[in-house]
Amino acid sequence: MISEAEIILGIKEGREDAYNYIYKHLYKLLCTIARELVHDQAVAEMMVSDVIFSLWQNRQSLTVRTSLRNYLIKAVRNRCMNFLAQSERQISLHQQYEIHCETEYTQDGDQQDNPLTLLIEKELDMKINAVIEALPPQTRRIFCLSRFKKLKYEEIAGQTGSSIDTVKYHIKSALARLRTELKDYMLPLLVFFLSI
Repeated sequence: MISEAEIILGIKEGREDAYNYIYKHLYKLLCTIARELVHDQAVAEMMVSDVIFSLWQNRQSLTVRTSLRNYLIKAVRNRCMNFLAQSERQISLHQQYEIHCETEYTQDGDQQDNPLTLLIEKELDMKINAVIEALPPQTRRIFCLSRFKKLKYEEIAGQTGSSIDTVKYHIKSALARLRTELKDYMLPLLVFFLSI
């Protein structure tokens, strides 16, 4: 029978048998715990996989003060709680935006001066601009020509000396980056902007 100290050492050394032990003896338990917290089997499995992947990435600095089982249970619980907190934040932002939309459509007057509207718009604009500025120069140029100058792929290819496939690649890359960086802003406006 392999000892827990040997398993932890095996993880630190990146040995396959140590990881097989986790999947064989602890994976189902960890998924059950995660599912109880997030109420979704697929998300639960994703949380557990994230924890095990993180364990692999940080294996050399691994410090287990309790049992490996308790260490992984705590890590899975923490990961699930972070996921739930992020989900609540996204729902809250979405609800704030829905309230804003209802207010805009049900009241007369200049809703553009609503403090919540201005705050959300300003924060979103700043975030979008920061992400665009951080893009590689060629990707940024092609994306801006497409989204802000409204040029077609063929026109962008002519202006930049690129092929149409290259233009498509850069636009797809920019949109993927925006989706990743702006995932906390679950706003219909953002969905519309990214799907144009």
